[in-house]
Amino acid sequence: MTTGELLKDYRISQCKTQKQWAGDVISASFYAKVEKNLSRISADDLIELLHFNQIPLIDFFSKLRPKDKLIHQQELEIDRLINEAYYQNSKKELQQIRDVVAESKLPNKSDELLLIDAYIAVISKDPTMLGKEAINKIKEKVFNISNFDEDGLILYCNFMSFYDLNSNLLLSKKIIKQCIGTSSVKIQGKILAIIINMLIFCIRNKRFEEADVFVNYADQIKTTPAIFFYKMLVPAFYNIVKYQNTYNKKYLDETEIIIKSIKLAGMPDYSKELEELLIANE
Repeated sequence: MTTGELLKDYRISQCKTQKQWAGDVISASFYAKVEKNLSRISADDLIELLHFNQIPLIDFFSKLRPKDKLIHQQELEIDRLINEAYYQNSKKELQQIRDVVAESKLPNKSDELLLIDAYIAVISKDPTMLGKEAINKIKEKVFNISNFDEDGLILYCNFMSFYDLNSNLLLSKKIIKQCIGTSSVKIQGKILAIIINMLIFCIRNKRFEEADVFVNYADQIKTTPAIFFYKMLVPAFYNIVKYQNTYNKKYLDETEIIIKSIKLAGMPDYSKELEELLIANE
């Protein structure tokens, strides 16, 4: 029995519709694909979904076929390691994970290898090293997402550099409009990450007039402790835009204060990137 089939059995036993079962954890349309084994649910969303429907985790995982359970656990662990290595900006660790996956017998091995190669290309700041065919496969994955859940947002956010600015302007606005009203803090964080990426792209491409709409979207998301870091970054980048429009040095001074705060918080690499962007636009 697969994860999707088991979820369906539990849902039917509680006499719930797919919409009722999915609640506000994931979209009903995405959940429908999970039941049909057309999409994979993330570990976090699966656990949250089980909690939402009051299903004990041990009961659920014990009912999966041993082989399916083992494969699922392996995939979850590999995904965790990939994300960890990516956010630590470690190309070496990603390559080590790739070697392990390449030697494995995972059913979705080709997809995992494609994602790892894509992450390595992003960290290397050279999307072209991935190859045109592989880049198109990543773009197709994003294009085929009808309703963006957390996994879809992460996929687009991490691989935005594969698109040109005009494509990102169209895609990001469409995605943000679809998700902006969410109450999920996790999804709010991903939306803000997309907004920040778009502000960076607009600055680097000297398209300062495009920034206002993204800042307006960010303002619609209420500041909470969980997304405070993202909310702090938005004005850091927007101040660079405002300086380019007014040449008022106070905006650069405000961004420098934010850079110092980020450095003091223990993120020197990120503060350095922001500082380099600031210097380039002084």
